[in-house]
Amino acid sequence: MARVFQKCKEDKKHRNFPCTAARCGHPWTVRYREPGGRSGRQREQTFEKKGLADQFVAKVEREKDLGTYIAPSGFLTPLVNVYREFITSGGRVGGTRYQYETSLRLHIEPYFQRQPIGAIKPKDLDDWLRWMVRERGYRESTAINRYETLSGVFSFAVANDYITKNPCHHVRASRQRAKRRAKKTIKLPTLAEIEAIATHMPGPYQLLAWLMAGCGLRVGEATAVTLQQIDFEAGMLYVDRQITQDGENEVPKSKRQRAITKGRGRAHTIRHLKWRDYDEGRGVPLPRTIEAKVREHIRRYGTFRVETGLNRMEGDYLFANVGRTNILMYSLVDRLWRNARAAAGITRKITTHWLRHFFASAGLARGVPVTDMAEWLGHRDPKVTLQTYAHVMPDAPDRLRTVMDAVFNLETELSLPLEFEAIVESV
Repeated sequence: MARVFQKCKEDKKHRNFPCTAARCGHPWTVRYREPGGRSGRQREQTFEKKGLADQFVAKVEREKDLGTYIAPSGFLTPLVNVYREFITSGGRVGGTRYQYETSLRLHIEPYFQRQPIGAIKPKDLDDWLRWMVRERGYRESTAINRYETLSGVFSFAVANDYITKNPCHHVRASRQRAKRRAKKTIKLPTLAEIEAIATHMPGPYQLLAWLMAGCGLRVGEATAVTLQQIDFEAGMLYVDRQITQDGENEVPKSKRQRAITKGRGRAHTIRHLKWRDYDEGRGVPLPRTIEAKVREHIRRYGTFRVETGLNRMEGDYLFANVGRTNILMYSLVDRLWRNARAAAGITRKITTHWLRHFFASAGLARGVPVTDMAEWLGHRDPKVTLQTYAHVMPDAPDRLRTVMDAVFNLETELSLPLEFEAIVESV
């Protein structure tokens, strides 16, 4: 049980000891133990009035009984320290860890500095969001993505008894508005623009554009395609790996190497798809036109053999660097793409990701089911696919009306079972 007393009357080392006045006006001290009985840490808190000390005692004992007590040290821990602990906890993949470290360096430390996590209120987070948009020049959707990461940090802090509640739970409406606005920024290239850029790419890299436009691959997935992933007989491409810039750095041995690897997560690596288990990937139909281009690419340029090692996965890769001594890295792809776009005379800033949008939009516009397209794009939830590409399916309601009218007007024969079994996920 906590004890309330005045040190001026009991502590011989106190500067006012011995104090004989009944109402001396000296501070009151609360001495208590944290949860855990005798093993709990003993703490003290000072108050100017006895009434405030008694209120604090009641609060501490109530929180100890309810199991909601938070040590003062948790409230005073800087947000940046908790953020670093969050990054290193759990089984986060390299790419995610690198993104979190970047966000900590660019968005959290400059604004919050050494501010204690217990002192951050919802209004502080609103000010932080406005700071990122107005001062740092980020789009609102980008700021909201960083906010969602920070919300995860605060949830981590609640679970580990740094704070009692997550202050991020008060601005969810703005998060949804930002996401809806972000959806409208999707842009598509024309087939002529795709062909022009591919034609102006160097020969060994022209296939990259067609894999992204014809199979919906992300640039990291396209650069990591191996001969072993292609089933020419079945006409399928199995996507299970990607090249990213978040690998482990070797221990630097020289001053130059130390400068190159100053930040963590800089090395290019071949790894399994993000957020997927090691034996989990996706099969994508390989169009005959793309298959022909793959065969021609292999005939002319062969493959690049990679053995298992640090940041590497074994396979015969379709692409390599210019000297064919290493894997194909982002910086080279970006340079080749920008040069090809300029050489083709295209002024629109078409990025490699536009080709993935072209693949999805072309398929959905021609009646490919959303569920199938979600599987081939690697979306876990078809709702993401539908919300992203709804603009290319404006005739879906008309198609449904036509089908149902034909059924009710007996213009088409409908044969359905009277009952069937279905797998339904509980909500």
